[in-house]
Amino acid sequence: MNDPGLEQPIQDTAKSAQHNMEKRDTHNGSRKEHGIRAAFRKELQEDEEEEEVGYFQPKRWWFTSTAFPLVAGTFGPLANFFSICALSQTWRVYDADGSRIPDPRWLLAITGLSLALSLIANIVLMANFGHVLRYSIAQPITIGLWYLSALLLIIPLGLTHTTLRIPGAPSYSFTQAYYYSIISGAAYMILPTLLVANAVGAYGFHAYPPSFNALTVPQRTLMLQTTVYVMYLAAGAGVFAHIEGWNYLDGVYWADYTLLTIGLGSDFPPKTHAGRGLLIPFAVGGITLIGLVVGSIRGLVLERGKVKVMRRTVELERQKWIARMDEPDAAWKKEEWEIMRHIQRRAATIRKYSSLGSSLFAFIVLWFLGAMVFWFAEAPQNWTYFETLYFSYTTLLTIGYGDFYPQSNAGKPFFVVWSLMAVPTVTILISNVGDILLDGVRSGLMLGMGKPTSGPKRSPNKPDDQGEAGENDTQRMGRGAEHLGQAVEHAEEELGRGGGLSARIAREISRLAEDAMSKTGIEYAWSDWANWLTLLGERTDAEKDKSADSSSGDSARSEEKRGEWTWLGDDGPLFSGVSETQWVLGKLCERLEEVLKQEISSKQ
Repeated sequence: MNDPGLEQPIQDTAKSAQHNMEKRDTHNGSRKEHGIRAAFRKELQEDEEEEEVGYFQPKRWWFTSTAFPLVAGTFGPLANFFSICALSQTWRVYDADGSRIPDPRWLLAITGLSLALSLIANIVLMANFGHVLRYSIAQPITIGLWYLSALLLIIPLGLTHTTLRIPGAPSYSFTQAYYYSIISGAAYMILPTLLVANAVGAYGFHAYPPSFNALTVPQRTLMLQTTVYVMYLAAGAGVFAHIEGWNYLDGVYWADYTLLTIGLGSDFPPKTHAGRGLLIPFAVGGITLIGLVVGSIRGLVLERGKVKVMRRTVELERQKWIARMDEPDAAWKKEEWEIMRHIQRRAATIRKYSSLGSSLFAFIVLWFLGAMVFWFAEAPQNWTYFETLYFSYTTLLTIGYGDFYPQSNAGKPFFVVWSLMAVPTVTILISNVGDILLDGVRSGLMLGMGKPTSGPKRSPNKPDDQGEAGENDTQRMGRGAEHLGQAVEHAEEELGRGGGLSARIAREISRLAEDAMSKTGIEYAWSDWANWLTLLGERTDAEKDKSADSSSGDSARSEEKRGEWTWLGDDGPLFSGVSETQWVLGKLCERLEEVLKQEISSKQ
């Protein structure tokens, strides 16, 4: 499936870069921001803020603010490439001998102008993404130029059966370049329409700021990867077409199914020694690039999309439960905790099966719609609809037997576009199916072994040291908390208070720090939470005496403050925006600081 699992390194690179810059600035003793470094730091910070805001953003506005410009930026270079394909050869050939019919000069001028305007539109769009041009200036330029490019292609396409018709000439057929012009013209209509929807949401409904700040670094990385892949595909097609004696568009068709590992092979196998020799580095580089693209798509759709869907689902479930219950008291903590766990399980189930359903629907649409188009396009081969279904299915799964393959000038360009969308779609579907099967196997094992009666087992060993640059925020937090807990615990033991409240809190902090430095999310059992709640709510003897003397003292106010949060509240473990480990670590650290201050003040 061309998925090397590189989406997580891509996501981690932005965080690592941010940490490195912060560390460098701290080392230099200056936090003053200048130039490119400051701009990139600001960009990374906006990425994190967008992730938090985007979790609760209405889905329709998430599509218009993020998904639509992401699609436009990703498919823009591909549309430019299809325009180049439309100019690479004449639009017509004679059926008798296959000789080309020269295109009129005005047709070349119009299609060339369309390509030039679309390239400018794409450059302006990239400048908009990079904040080189303001949104208010770049957005109308991009939309206008793309629409104009589409119009310049529609005009000659509409004249193919009138002005371009040759009276009394032998019968002729349209080449692949003609069908590539149709594809690029359709793209130049769809892409600016998405940007119009983005602008309407920003200016008309004021649903989000008029900018592309909502696009994160990994999302812009996907655009860059797509551009590099298109250039690699175009260059490879030209080299192999020259070596093997193919026309350029057949080289594009061959390079596409080669790099996507479909490998039909029956229609254009390399036959020269030079072609077979160059195939080795070409395939390695191309498969790596397409793997990066598919990995980025998978990461954006599965990982980030999964979190967004999960959070929205949890929010809806939480609102249902809040509407059913009164204000909970302290005695109701366990029941509320059980409701929280139920909400998490239900939201996870809804998210998994909704993701599976949407990816399965996309797969079926691509399968049956692709088969329908190939049925009409390959009519000269007398394919039945069942045969086109069979061909589409083996292509979607990148099996590529080669017993059926497109031969028509309409089928090959459609195959290129369709396969570029099909492979990532199937990768996402297989990932969703794998997640559900893995959860089923895990649930079966847990059922066979019996449900655990305590929280997750903590590993006695720390994970391998990756160095500070390789740590994420949670790992750095865990490492700092571990040092704090060990230091306090050691100091308390030296003072003869090893069994005191502060020492017990410090021990829990050290244990939780080990969990924080692991990469897997942990959900703790009620027995763990009950212990931590006791530590968070327990008062020292000095506090009790002080509270007895004055019910309005600092201790009573502190006790009241600790009881404000609820499991289903915005500041509870479910909606705090951090993991359970991070949340309880933060609470225990606050509590430890409070207890130590009280111990110091009691001695004075």
